[in-house]
Amino acid sequence: MNSASRCFAVVIGACRRWLNGSRLDLVAGANARSWRSRLWLGWLAALLAGTPQARADDWADYPQRPIKLLLGYPAGGGGDLLGRLFAARLGKELGQPVVVVNKPGVSGALAAAELARTPADGYTLYLADTGILLVSLLHEGNWTDPLQLTPVSPVASLAFAWLAHASFPASNLRELVLELKARPGQYSYASPGVGTIAHLGAELFSQSLGLELLHIPYKGGGPILADLTSGQLQLGVLSLPAAIAASRTQRVRLLAVTSAKRAPTLPEVPAVAELLPRFQAVTQVFLLAPPGLPSAPVDKLNAAVARALESPALQAEFAAQSAGIQSGSPAELSALLRRESRRWRALAQSLGSRID
Repeated sequence: MNSASRCFAVVIGACRRWLNGSRLDLVAGANARSWRSRLWLGWLAALLAGTPQARADDWADYPQRPIKLLLGYPAGGGGDLLGRLFAARLGKELGQPVVVVNKPGVSGALAAAELARTPADGYTLYLADTGILLVSLLHEGNWTDPLQLTPVSPVASLAFAWLAHASFPASNLRELVLELKARPGQYSYASPGVGTIAHLGAELFSQSLGLELLHIPYKGGGPILADLTSGQLQLGVLSLPAAIAASRTQRVRLLAVTSAKRAPTLPEVPAVAELLPRFQAVTQVFLLAPPGLPSAPVDKLNAAVARALESPALQAEFAAQSAGIQSGSPAELSALLRRESRRWRALAQSLGSRID
């Protein structure tokens, strides 16, 4: 029996019960007000009883058309690369194409705002990262609260890397620190944007070592990579996937990674934690849906993400980019986002980070 038939059957049953009750009231001489009250209550009970089943059945064939996946990065960066790898695998699990749409700017806030405006129909999603949790703290304006969006699933975790143009007078982490200390205020570094974990991690690194560096915010890793390889930039902090791609050009050096340990794919590159014990700056990557998306499609999406992340092919692609697999329920993602929000907002406030 389909949803319409079930709903109709429920309504008929409720109406019969109401008619039986009303007949007794009329025989007993019930007044008109009581009769009308039973009418409204009967129809209300029928609708409330039928709606949940109808709604669940309405999502039985979801998805029936391509899904749009928003990315808060420009094309060409590390986040964009991982997003496209993930989208391709997720589309296979859902049986519909997942089409990537880049929406860079304001640490992902522009993508979040677009998601908040879209219908809660499951056909627009957002692959976000931790930086979106800090937008309201670091940027003026009335931005979408990411905690009000619908959590779907964790996806990955990403560390970052310090990179230098080949002409920069340092070839490793210790030489970088010595050079920056010898020339305070003379160097600048680029990050994918104000309030990104790349930016906050770099500020923590600089302040912990007493370094003076000017921050230059970009709208993503792709433009940074282009300016680093061309020599227009001397230093940059990029996600590991973008850093790995940059190192292949022979025009950029990898100086350090921000994970707690050296990346398996970059065993020769030291971790900042080797110089600053317990240092770690890692961003979480997760899937969000518009506010109000019902649990039925959310559960379908969560299950599809879990299957995608179990794919040996996707795991190998993520490992090649030094991205850690993360998975979990919508409730677990919600708890993770609240923890990350508290941690990084406290760090941003302690560092005095402001709009650049």
